[in-house]
Amino acid sequence: MGTTTHGNVLLVSNYASDVGYAWWLMEHFWVLISEHFHQKGKKAYLAYPEINTLPDRIQQSRISVVELNVPGRSSQQRHQLREFISTHNITDIYFTDRPWFSPDYLFFRRCGIRNIVVHDHTPGDRPPVTGLKGALKSIRHRLPWVCANTQFCVSDLMKQRSIANARIPPERCIVVQNGIPPMSYDTHQRAASRQRLGIPDNAFVCITTGRAHPYKRFDFVIAVAELAVQALPAQQLTFLLIGDGPAMNHLQQLVEDKNLQDTVRLLGFRSDARELLPAADIAFHAALGEGFSLSIVEYMTASLPVLVPDIPSVKQAIDHGENGFVYGKDDVQDAAGYVVKLASDHQLRAQLGSSAREKSTVQYTLDSCSRAFLTACSQAFS
Repeated sequence: MGTTTHGNVLLVSNYASDVGYAWWLMEHFWVLISEHFHQKGKKAYLAYPEINTLPDRIQQSRISVVELNVPGRSSQQRHQLREFISTHNITDIYFTDRPWFSPDYLFFRRCGIRNIVVHDHTPGDRPPVTGLKGALKSIRHRLPWVCANTQFCVSDLMKQRSIANARIPPERCIVVQNGIPPMSYDTHQRAASRQRLGIPDNAFVCITTGRAHPYKRFDFVIAVAELAVQALPAQQLTFLLIGDGPAMNHLQQLVEDKNLQDTVRLLGFRSDARELLPAADIAFHAALGEGFSLSIVEYMTASLPVLVPDIPSVKQAIDHGENGFVYGKDDVQDAAGYVVKLASDHQLRAQLGSSAREKSTVQYTLDSCSRAFLTACSQAFS
């Protein structure tokens, strides 16, 4: 699928070296690519637009790090990039969340790049593109000079999106199912995490993690919390929302306006978010779209039933009534009904949580993800 290459690879970061988000997984992929090229006697270079503190994983790898803006905003930056590609014999580029089609790729080809691989983690559900528009898009997305050579897709659903909406040739798409490292929890961690947060043992806890951005719909979770409190006035309900972002001020005001200060806790960014999962009884993921949510898999691995909207990209891992519930998109009453149902039935929570953990530890492991990624590398970086 990839072209025959004899040079080195340039890995491209979209963020400064000290930015977190879910880049731990991309760092893992970068290291795997560097090992793949090392076995062929070649080198991997990693371009950050800004270098501050380097992640430990990168410092301990074979990767050589450089500060470069790719593809460059100015003629000077493009000249630096062109010189770097030539000097270091770069023939392959690996991008994250860059488009399949881009006029910038013509610049790379002229610099000597033979093989462009894009790894698509972008969120969202998009309809198929058909008719004349689809035909024209299909033709455009087969033009070799301005299109990538291969796209890695984070799930089967996202591969279908790439084919039906982006009209990328099917033979150019490879699925690398996202996965997470093994995580184990016990009853002691539940008590410890609740104690850390000051949550009593008898409280029913619903947890949500993610960026406090309108797209993640923390406001919807707050609206559900309001209805759940009204339905179960005698039960202590706690909704933990973990994550920072541009919607934080709005969310704080919303909690105050609804008088939910004793129910909804906005914890902001927490580096120990994973360690807090055992404090919860269920998880809630209300996002408007995903590529493939690692947060949902983390909830499942923590034996938590998960509530998700009826949005294909968000509900990929959840089987309704087996390891969680799927509520009608935008239906606050429906979502609140499932919260009440789970809050009132410990046996149901245990059953769904056990099924969630079983599925996550079989289908969504980092080991299986790594194996699929290395297989994809052998195809794309031949």
